[in-house]
Amino acid sequence: MFNLNNKVAIVTGAAGGIGLELVKTFSKMNVNVIAVDKSDKLDKTIDTIGLDTSKYISIISDLTQDDDITNILKQTIDKYGKVDILVNCAGVNVRKELKNYTNADWDLIQNVNVKAIFNFSNRVSEIMKKQKKGRIINLSSTQGVTCWNGKGRFSLAPYCASKASVIALTKAFALDLAKYGITVNAVCPAFVDTELVKPVKDDKELYEDIVSRTPVGRFATIQEIVAPIIFLSSNESSFITGHSLMVDGGWTIE
Repeated sequence: MFNLNNKVAIVTGAAGGIGLELVKTFSKMNVNVIAVDKSDKLDKTIDTIGLDTSKYISIISDLTQDDDITNILKQTIDKYGKVDILVNCAGVNVRKELKNYTNADWDLIQNVNVKAIFNFSNRVSEIMKKQKKGRIINLSSTQGVTCWNGKGRFSLAPYCASKASVIALTKAFALDLAKYGITVNAVCPAFVDTELVKPVKDDKELYEDIVSRTPVGRFATIQEIVAPIIFLSSNESSFITGHSLMVDGGWTIE
């Protein structure tokens, strides 16, 4: 089960906690990985996990730019001739009081979290259509279905809007691409123990509030988010599409 041998996977946000662990896990499963991130520290970050350099390509790119998307796909097809899996991990967040958000904040969050996923998935799906198969997995969030505001200390309104959009995009893409053998799903984590959320975890008041809202009583580990992505990338998930999986320790139980 979960045999991904010689598959080709593109992972965006590959320098971040979830993206980096996914690159590592895919590589151990003999997946050819195209690791994409905007950070110029991408190569140095991947070096820290000691991968066989023959098993991945790293590409520093801005996914809001069409030319960068074209370059990623050209390098991928030139080397491997196909794309089996796309995992859209890249994302940003800005925490502010509601009244302090600017148009620039809104545009940044929507462009990275929504527009880039739409454009990149659309371009990758054209390749997958010709193959008559493929897997697209989007990273959304529990904040796409419920909203938290740090006990009133800030708002996540633009972020919540973006992650709800990812869930809607996932459904729409799944509907459009099902006839081509392409499945499209989303993984929606609650708080994950990464460097990105360290400031929140280190804040005792916020940490206790988060844990109190999570029935299992803790943050997720990175591996607990990567595992569902691996499943949704595999043949074993072939009858699942348009689904948004809450990996949240029970946060969204109603």
